[in-house]
Amino acid sequence: MPTVTFAEKTIAYTVEKQDVSFIKIYLDDLNGVKVTASPLKKDEKIQAFVEKKAEWIFEKWQKTHEDLYAVDALIASENEKISYLGRSYRLKMEHKDEAHFAFRKGTFLFSYPESWTEEEANHKLRTEVSQWLMRKAEEKFSTLSDWQVASEPDSLRLGVKDQDRIHLNWRLVQRPKQKIQKTIEDLINEKTC
Repeated sequence: MPTVTFAEKTIAYTVEKQDVSFIKIYLDDLNGVKVTASPLKKDEKIQAFVEKKAEWIFEKWQKTHEDLYAVDALIASENEKISYLGRSYRLKMEHKDEAHFAFRKGTFLFSYPESWTEEEANHKLRTEVSQWLMRKAEEKFSTLSDWQVASEPDSLRLGVKDQDRIHLNWRLVQRPKQKIQKTIEDLINEKTC
């Protein structure tokens, strides 16, 4: 599967050759970015077109799935909530000598040195939350189906089915279990949307 890198994000896409005179990009929620092009169009031209449209693809995907990208906009504030398996949990802040992030008794705790700038604290919080959610995705996804289910990096798709395994975007761990299971079923049944 070809990929394009934009702003440190990977866009994986599939190419379908059809009798068309133009290149078309389609965002399939389940399977990612699909590109339709003429059989005469060289792969380099298709790649260049996708690279040219990368910013648009990423913006459109994020706008369509805002709930999955809320973690990228977190700020170190007591008013923040973090979604995990469909529930929103409060974020509690503390100043300590070292940065620390944990989930305890239904609350996320984030501590960081008082000397840090707001930007440093926000960056560390986003990194810690993302890493925690990635670990939980790896842990939880495998329990939601009889199929082998694993998490994958965010490559602008909810998931993909290969021969005997389902790969889900780690960001889905923010959604309720029932929605994650529906995505798994849709992938098993090779549904597109």
